[in-house]
Amino acid sequence: MNTTLKLLRFLGPTVLFFSTFVALPALVFGAINNNLDQILLNICVGSLFYSLLIMFTLRRKKFSYTPRDGFLITFVCWVFISLIASLPFYYQGLSFSDSFFEAVSGLTTTGSTVLQNIESYPDYLLLYRQLLQWAGGVGLVIVVLAIIPAVSGGMKVLQAETSGFADKSFSPRLRETARSLLGFYLLLTIVCVFAYWAAGMSLFEAATHSFSTVSIGGFSIYTDNFGHFNNQAIESIATIFMLLSAMNFGLHFLSLSKGTIKYYLQNDEFKFFLVVVLFAVLVSVITLNAKEGMSFSDSLRFGIFQTVSIVTTTGFTLEPLNNLGTIVPLFIFIIAFIGACSGSVGGGMKAWRILMLLRVGFTNITKLMHPNAVAHAKMNNEKIQPSQIEAVFSFIAIYITFFLIFMFVLIFQDVDFYSSFAGTAAAINNLGPGLGELSENYSSLSNFSKITLASAMIVGRLELFGVLILLVPAYWRS
Repeated sequence: MNTTLKLLRFLGPTVLFFSTFVALPALVFGAINNNLDQILLNICVGSLFYSLLIMFTLRRKKFSYTPRDGFLITFVCWVFISLIASLPFYYQGLSFSDSFFEAVSGLTTTGSTVLQNIESYPDYLLLYRQLLQWAGGVGLVIVVLAIIPAVSGGMKVLQAETSGFADKSFSPRLRETARSLLGFYLLLTIVCVFAYWAAGMSLFEAATHSFSTVSIGGFSIYTDNFGHFNNQAIESIATIFMLLSAMNFGLHFLSLSKGTIKYYLQNDEFKFFLVVVLFAVLVSVITLNAKEGMSFSDSLRFGIFQTVSIVTTTGFTLEPLNNLGTIVPLFIFIIAFIGACSGSVGGGMKAWRILMLLRVGFTNITKLMHPNAVAHAKMNNEKIQPSQIEAVFSFIAIYITFFLIFMFVLIFQDVDFYSSFAGTAAAINNLGPGLGELSENYSSLSNFSKITLASAMIVGRLELFGVLILLVPAYWRS
């Protein structure tokens, strides 16, 4: 009973956040354009009533959260909000699996879609769809900062994941940290809106695409995504903001508040991330020019935009990735497993984990070559602790295991290997478009396959351990 009350106490503000920042703006936009949707109105009013009722009823209750509570609450909130978020799509005529897939893809900032002819849907629904990504991006970070650390004690992996926001970057008080983050997120979104607008987008186009850019989501209000604009200035702006959103928000905040870039230069993960992006871009440009026969200018355009989009786990496209041949799409999909930086809204394994793995590996090689040498793997001039190494190795092993399980489920559903690999990679890394038969959208998949990939999106967004621990029988016996 106490666990149920704790869950309800947290569901209240979460549903309020959804109804206020997602449903209400879309509802107001529809009303202004004389296209008021009764279903969306009911969802918005119902969500507001439910959240306020819970918050009023339990306002005097004081709860002490345990690690067990934290994992359960976080998972249930994601699934519950996803189910609510799917209703507007369902009442537009989509099946339950399609609606749930689209909602989860938005909230997890994945960007995969089952929609065809996107322009045919009402503008308020397109706005709602874009806002799902914006709310999902900032919402997840706030949950990580404000909920998980408060209830999970000394879990090394979660401490490492939130280290980019701690101490120097933001206020040590979690509530103040969440507010600072939301303020910076809003600022970045507003700047992106005006940049897109100045480059030639309409205000509606600029706003909707800024929501998916800053959240690293990848949704667009057009079927042909960013290819619709055919504007290199817009593509350049998108590239810049995708990179900014994939970097540690703590570094951004600290550098802006102190008026210096030295904090970027002192951060090993930031430097490693830039090296990965530059390497991937260079390989893509050369391959598109030499192997695919593109002109040098087109190689630069497609190589930079598509590589940055996929490597940052955003998922914008200029055209279906299949049109870029086989080598480049497969290459950038593999690189995307590295993911964005910690303390960002991006997906993947996170750059710091891969960098730590590499440094530990090179240190061990040095010890093998020089047994008497005193060598220690370091990150940001601090010695990497054995507990951190264990956490990273465990995470990567579990990540690969989950990936293989989801991939083989798709294969057993008669999806070809290439498409299964890309679709699973897109889902668990939260990056969006697939390859093969999934290059344009995911509508061809069976209902079971769509639910499978939606599950993979949630697993990837919750960093695996938060879901895995719920599958351990001992968790439910405690």
